[in-house]
Amino acid sequence: MGARPPFVYPSAGVALSRIALFHPSFRTRGGAEFLCANQARRMVRAGHQVRLVTYEFDPQVWAEELPGIEVVVVPKRPWTDEAFRWTRSAKLQARAQRARGALREADLVIAHNHPCNLMLGALDLPGQKIWQCNEPPRALHRQLANPYLSARVESDLVAPPDFATRSWREFLSEKSNHREIAKRERGAQQDIQLTGQLHSLFAVSEFTRENARAIYGRCDEEVVYPFVRFPEGGRRHGPTAQSGLQVLVQTRLELLKNVDSVIRGFAQYLAHDPTAVLHLVGDGPLRQQLADLAQELMPPEACRIHGYLTSEQLRLIYDRCDVFALLTLDEPFGMVYPEAAARGLLMIGPDHGGPVEILEGGQLGQCIDPFEPLALVEALFELRGLSAAQAEGRRDAADRSCRARFGGQVIEEKLFRAFGLSAPSK
Repeated sequence: MGARPPFVYPSAGVALSRIALFHPSFRTRGGAEFLCANQARRMVRAGHQVRLVTYEFDPQVWAEELPGIEVVVVPKRPWTDEAFRWTRSAKLQARAQRARGALREADLVIAHNHPCNLMLGALDLPGQKIWQCNEPPRALHRQLANPYLSARVESDLVAPPDFATRSWREFLSEKSNHREIAKRERGAQQDIQLTGQLHSLFAVSEFTRENARAIYGRCDEEVVYPFVRFPEGGRRHGPTAQSGLQVLVQTRLELLKNVDSVIRGFAQYLAHDPTAVLHLVGDGPLRQQLADLAQELMPPEACRIHGYLTSEQLRLIYDRCDVFALLTLDEPFGMVYPEAAARGLLMIGPDHGGPVEILEGGQLGQCIDPFEPLALVEALFELRGLSAAQAEGRRDAADRSCRARFGGQVIEEKLFRAFGLSAPSK
């Protein structure tokens, strides 16, 4: 594979009318999928011709989010993949070629989520090829895409209690299966090589950009944060509850979201506020393990696992809660933080990654060590003790700041400028 082909960028405001958004799957709901759908709608509104190209699509889930937008579903697993026992690299190359017909007429193709960046890099197309890097593939680039967690794993901790450190330590120390290690190394090199064939890539946070630079040796384009779907207005509270604090965690229940650390810290806080309640909203592979941990550490009434909720059900939970607490690990952005700010919740986040950018280094919410239970206890105590005026001041500052930085109009202007696209007429 040769050097990345040169591409002459159009001047800002030139209408590249044919745009293809290339995303692996639109089967279930997720932040990356909502972001891609939002981009598609805004580009159509600006007068561009938009096509969504994907390998999985559930119209019952996504039809309303993509009104009037052409969706091309490319076959993902034909019988030849198994019949010829192709390697993963060969399968991806073949999968990319199957998508070529849907992409080749576009003036601009934007890859969303790995491995679409890799497949787009493998294709020789006449148009501009861009990767919106939500995050580099974390399983391929273990240390560089997960710097905080990797540093913790490499420390001298003995039998850490949290799920993530234990699992990641096992993940990083898989020395016995040399075949698997070599396979992952080949995958990482292929990812770097084919991403090098793209004309540009832009990151969704400064944290992601730093990681991408470390891996790919490039990513100097302006950071364009994701669109955040803000509710109209926003809830306003009186004083934070002096007892019976209501704390919300809203996320997918998976390893790197580190929800078990929130459960451990909240269990210690209960000793000082026995009527407090922790609400877990979301679903995922760790749901049962988290339920078992909560049952082990606290009374059943202290932790309520709600699963997936509709928008109206979620609004009722927001209205009940005082604090949003989520201590994700190496999180590239974290849409749930500005969404919580817009609902008027006081916020607690980790001391690294995209959430620190959202919380402005602790100015808009507390940024704490995600593995230290006492840090969460202290943060909850501080928020519980705020006066009505202090709490209102924090809520107003967080809501205003997040809307100003992540609102639709400001992000749309940056996004269209990054792509050289004409913006909607005002």
